[in-house]
Amino acid sequence: MSSPVYPHNHDAGAGPSSSRSSRNHYYRPATIAELAAQAQENLWDPTKGLKHWLRAAEKARRTGDQLVQAQDYEGAFVEYAKAATIVLEKLPTHREYEVLLNPDQRSNLGMVSLLLLRCG
Repeated sequence: MSSPVYPHNHDAGAGPSSSRSSRNHYYRPATIAELAAQAQENLWDPTKGLKHWLRAAEKARRTGDQLVQAQDYEGAFVEYAKAATIVLEKLPTHREYEVLLNPDQRSNLGMVSLLLLRCG
């Protein structure tokens, strides 16, 4: 993950889970507020279709899972926050939400929303 707090560095032991870079510079972990702000950057364009956003939320979730496996917990937080924001806040406001999703599908998304809230 690259951020003002953590410059992108592919050297082993120099990423967010490490305390220093290859030049012996120390970086503080990002705050929750910084990570949340990063998750909101360029997140929503209401002109894009509902299916685009369903795919985007699923991709963010999968990317979060991969980042957890890579022990990039800050990056995973950002991706999970993107997925949660899309599902919890953005999709229900989309112009196609009531049209393309039947009541069962909307209910299922609601259940996912509840799970996200309980796990968060």
